[in-house]
This record gives sequence, structure tokens and C-alpha cells, in this order.
Amino acid sequence: MLTIDTWRGKKAPETQRAFMGWGGLTVTDDTVDVLDMLRAYYAVASGESCGQCFPCRSGLKRIAARLDQMCQGQERADDLQYLRELAAMVRASARCDIGQTSPQPLLDVLEQAPQLLKARKTSGGAYTSMVTAPCVNACPGHVTIPEYIEDIRFRRFDKGLERVMENCPMPGTIGRVCERPCEAACKRGLKGKPVAIRNLKRFLFDHNAALNQPPVPQKPAAHGKKVAIIGGGPAGLSCAYYLAHLGVAPTIFERHDVCGGMAKFGIPDFRLPPSVLTREINVVAAAGSDIRTGIEIGRDISVDQLHDEGFEAIFIAAGAPHAPGMRCEGEDSCPQGYLSGIHYLHEATMGRQAVSGTRLVVVGGGNVAMDCARTALRHGFKEVRVVYRRTEAEMPADPVEIEEAREEGTLFTFLAAPLRIENIDGRVTGLVCQKMELGPADDSGRRRPVPVEGADFELPCDAIVYAIGQKVALEVILKGKDGALNKYRTLDAHDITGEVSALPRFFGGGDCVTGPSSLIAALAAGKRAAAHIAAHLNGEDDGPTVREKLEQALMSINMLDTEDAVPLEDPTPPMPIHAIPLRERLHGFTEVETEPLEWEAVRESSRCLRCLRVVMTAP
Repeated sequence: MLTIDTWRGKKAPETQRAFMGWGGLTVTDDTVDVLDMLRAYYAVASGESCGQCFPCRSGLKRIAARLDQMCQGQERADDLQYLRELAAMVRASARCDIGQTSPQPLLDVLEQAPQLLKARKTSGGAYTSMVTAPCVNACPGHVTIPEYIEDIRFRRFDKGLERVMENCPMPGTIGRVCERPCEAACKRGLKGKPVAIRNLKRFLFDHNAALNQPPVPQKPAAHGKKVAIIGGGPAGLSCAYYLAHLGVAPTIFERHDVCGGMAKFGIPDFRLPPSVLTREINVVAAAGSDIRTGIEIGRDISVDQLHDEGFEAIFIAAGAPHAPGMRCEGEDSCPQGYLSGIHYLHEATMGRQAVSGTRLVVVGGGNVAMDCARTALRHGFKEVRVVYRRTEAEMPADPVEIEEAREEGTLFTFLAAPLRIENIDGRVTGLVCQKMELGPADDSGRRRPVPVEGADFELPCDAIVYAIGQKVALEVILKGKDGALNKYRTLDAHDITGEVSALPRFFGGGDCVTGPSSLIAALAAGKRAAAHIAAHLNGEDDGPTVREKLEQALMSINMLDTEDAVPLEDPTPPMPIHAIPLRERLHGFTEVETEPLEWEAVRESSRCLRCLRVVMTAP
């Protein structure tokens, strides 16, 4: 049996028969015609060359042409030498990753199994190809980042926004609050700062909004089948948007008076202005979605009644809107001044201040904790302190969030865990903390905090806000529907299709399936589910597609190789983040970061190395 494995770096994605890409190739089945697969691979690669450097565009086309001739049985004496020299030249001379990485599979076959390149007539196989990049691969939504950045570079701003919305229907929101896994995977960041991918996405949205270009309504056909969506947060809005574009009639049922979910009620206005979210919800509605607010499924209407009303499928996107307690002594006896970060931020977005006093302690180290601290400063607290059980280096919050919180006056106490809540007559007076130290790493890869015996201390305060996690509560929605929840009490749905195996015609996505995750992951889940719901309604759904399986396999590896050759540090100044003056921030909830400037966005786009790679599998 033929086996070829030349893969370099991280482990190649597991496929059924063969895989080739930037790190070489893996073939485990001798029914795969390697010559024909190479022909197909370079046909794709040559088509993806941007044409901005001659060696890549011309060289890949010539490789593709010669392989095509060989697959037609047209043999030349110099075939192998020609391909070897041409592939080596392209790899050495190309300016971007398409040209630098695409020659690798061919060079590997030429070196290890040249007999497979004997010219002959091939029958042509079925292959699945994909063009990706480290940043695209790291993004749960697989937004085509290099392409929209290139659109900005050439001032094709409308086209750039269209590209983003092919995979992300809320660019204004994601352009402000995304956790930026793409930037962590940016090759430019190996030497200098990564490309400001998130801020460039925001620029495209803000530029379009400034022109006040309303979304073009795309109503589904009158005969479109009806789908009910439970929850109007990011996953629900995304599912509705893409269902409408697939000719299905979605209806969102939202228990609050407005849609948005955690994007609305869990992110302060100074990070995500209501006008941005409203505009994006209007885009979803204009695409053909019916939005019904103030209706709680399970209380006002049951899921069975939804089916009775003619909804042929149900997508559950109820999020994770509840918070577990700190499980420390005293939390049950002090109802005044002790609440979750989710509740605190919800009240703040509604214009209400849930707690009062002069000193407030926030327990937690994520973005929610930073948002609570910054909100408390705007509510007039004189001292706001974040308590976190690890060090700052282990904090999961966005470094920009931490920096801005510190600039605004937030204090930090690290290596401390809540031990006991002090109160007088049910009113918080202080938080007793246990001093911690870092021990061995836990499952998250971070060093586990362990108590320092006998080392506790008290932080006097008037209020405690805990932001240490979120939980799902689907029992009301799914009352009487046994088997739909897993041992973690989240919805037991397929991780790609969203289908709930225990409940026919039910799908799910977002935090209610995964547990607390990111907004971009919720948007991605909504889009994937929309495709499978539409296929299911048409009797065409056969589970995850080959492409979806390939995307999932690629996400299991880190495509950014820190040993890659990186150009010298770019002298182009990184794109700055503009903000309103510090003295103005604490007087209200005006957005802190201001609109990116056009010339800065265009200049920043030139820093992109266009790290595209072609991958192909023989399923």
C-alpha cells in the first residue's frame, strides 16, 4: 500500500485518503492518483495568485499547464526537471505565501516518489480545495481576512464590507469587541505588531454607516418555509440573516424588548454603542426576518405550539445569560450590594445603577470583569478594584481592555481568591480574600492557583460584583423534551450542523451549546446551522460537508509556525487606536475608541503579508 507523509511542522489534518497543502502532503490510500491531484491542486493555486509578483502568477500557471499536459498523456523528456526547477524558482522568488508554500507538495513528490509523475491519461478525481490563511483559520467564522484587507488597500470599501458579511453579519459589533484570535495568528506579529484586523473591520462598517447606505432588503420567496429562532442574540441573528438569504422565512422570538443578547446586555455602551447594534439588527430584519420581542418561549408559548403554527424547524440560540455564584462563605446572607457581572451590566445598559457606594470590588479576570470595573467608575465609585486569583499574565481579558481599565483608574489585586463576604445587616462591608500562589498548569494550560496557608486579608467595600462565568438554563424552553441536554446541561447538538439528535427538527448554536464562548463563534454557529436547516427543509442534508470537516480539522492545528521566515520588521507605523480624552471618559457612556481614519486604514492594509495557503483533500 502506498504511503507518503512529508508533512512539516504541526500535525497534518486527518483525512480519509490524502491531503496536500503548505506543509507538504500525506497520502494513505493507493487509489489516490497523486499526479491528477497535483494537477487539480495547481489549477487552484494558480487561480489564487494575486498577480502582484511575476514569479508566482506566471510560475504557478506554467506548473499547472505542464501537469495538465502530463495528465493527458503528453510526455516530455524534461518534465521532471522542468517542474523541479520551476517549483524551486517560484518558492524562492514569490512575495506572498501562495507562491512560497504552494510548490511544496510537488517538490516533495519529485524528491520522494518521482515515479508517480509518469505522464499518462488520468481519469480525474473528486477533490475538495480551500484557500485559507493563519488568520482565517484562527477565526471561528472563517472571515476572508486577507481579501477584505486587500479591498481596503485598493479602496474598494463596499466590496470589502460585502466580503466580511459573507461570513460575519455583524461587522460593526465584531469590529469593536471581537476577542481577535485572528491577530494572535498574524504572521506580521512574529516581528512587530500584528495587523489591526479588528480595527480594519470596524473601519469598513463605520465608513458605510457614515455614507448612510441602507441595507438592500432581500425578502425570501413567498413560499419560503418557516423557521422559528429562539433568542435574538448573535447566534440567532446570524442564523436568521443567512436563512433569509437561502430563501427561508425566519422568525426570531426574543424574550427582551430588544434583540442583541449578550452583545446588547453584556457589553457597555462605551465599547459598543446602541446605534451600531440597532443598525445591524435592522440589516437582519431587512434581509427578510420577522422579529418578535417580549415573547419568552416556554412561558408565553411552547415549542410544540411553534410547530403547530407551521414552523418546520426550530433553532435554539438562548445563550448563557445566567451566572453561577462564587460559592464562598456569606454570599447567601447579603442580598444588598452583591450581584453578578451579567446582572450589573444588564442594568447599566438599561440606564440603571444596580449598586451604590464608594468602593466596589470586581471578582474575575475576563472582559466582563473589565467592563464591570469600567462601568462602576462611570457610576461614580471612588475606588474600583479587580481581584483575580492568578497573575496579570494569565488574565483572559483583552490586553487593550486591561490597559484602558487601568488608565481610567481601576486597581488590581492579583493572586487572591474570595474566601468570605463580610456584611452588616445584610449589607456588604468587605471581601475577605485568600492569598494564592501559582502551582502546576491545569487543563487550560495556565498554572493553577493554590492557597497560601494562613495568608488571608480583607478588602473593605460597599459592593461586590462577581464575573467568574456564565451558565445555560434551557429547562423552561425544553420542558418535557427529554434527552436534549448533555451532562453539562447545555444543548446536546452537533458541533458543526447544530442538529439536536434527540429532537427531530431542532437545531442549536452559540453559548447554549458550547457554554460561554465568543461573539464570533456564536455568529459562525448561526451561519452553519442556517445552511443545514435550509438543506434539511429541502430534504438534502447529509450532515457536515467535506469542506466543513476540513475547516474543523484545520482549526485543530495552529497554522502559524513561529519558525517561519519573517521579513524584517515593517517600518510602516502600526494603525493607532484613537480614543476620547481620559478626562471625558468617566462622565458618561460615550464610546471610548473613535472611528478609524481612512488614510490610516489604507496604510495599515499594506502591512498584511497575504499569508494565503491552498489546501486540498481527497475525501
